[in-house]
Amino acid sequence: MMEIRNKNKVLLDTLEHWKEGFIDVDDKGEQHWEPGYSAHSLGLFFTEGEGQKWLDDLLLSILGCPVKYTAAEIEHESKLDTFRGKHRMQDLAVWGTCPDGRTVFIGIEAKVLEPFGNYSVRDEYEAALLYKQNVNERSKKPNRVVRIVAELFPGKTPYDEPVCNLRYQLMHYLLGSLKEGANIEESGKSIKDRKRADVVILPILVFDTPHYRTDEEKARRNRQDFEDFRIANGFSERDGCFFKQYGDQQVFMAYNTVTLPQ
Repeated sequence: MMEIRNKNKVLLDTLEHWKEGFIDVDDKGEQHWEPGYSAHSLGLFFTEGEGQKWLDDLLLSILGCPVKYTAAEIEHESKLDTFRGKHRMQDLAVWGTCPDGRTVFIGIEAKVLEPFGNYSVRDEYEAALLYKQNVNERSKKPNRVVRIVAELFPGKTPYDEPVCNLRYQLMHYLLGSLKEGANIEESGKSIKDRKRADVVILPILVFDTPHYRTDEEKARRNRQDFEDFRIANGFSERDGCFFKQYGDQQVFMAYNTVTLPQ
């Protein structure tokens, strides 16, 4: 059985505990915790729904073997670089091992109708430049955007096609997950010193709640943003998910819609 905790090591084994644990570690926890939206839906799915069965089945279909879970943490920060400031926040981060010894990192992104951030890569970069110019001249945010683009699309800039129109949130979701540790202990080490996971699995989990059904066009655009991203990054279709090899790491992405009991 997977034990899910927050960064303060509080066990989240009921929906009420999940709510308290989420509010404890999220800057706008009370605001973000609302029935029918992603934070609440994720907690409901894993405490009162079939969240673990869904994850077990997904991993079995991708890897062909069960995974032994070693840790799971909500609102986990995956470091993108050595700069200060907020990095990639995983809605639910899970670490595990396969029977053959492969280490696995799973970064679950929960959605209802929330877009993949407010900005494209180009818009994020230009907003970062304005912030540096007008608010904090020491800000490294423009450097971060440039580095993320360069690591995922060598030779490209935030103004080049197809990168410029991709959703920035998906860019740091992928790169932050690629740099994650092979287990939660490795995750606590500096990026250059940590051992990375052999397999990275990135399921985008879309909850079909009454709120989700209020705007079919927004739901369609979100799915299209994902498709544009995975195609631009060269992920190929494989058994209901999408795959790409990054050096020694196998990376799988999935886009799943789940209906929660009302």
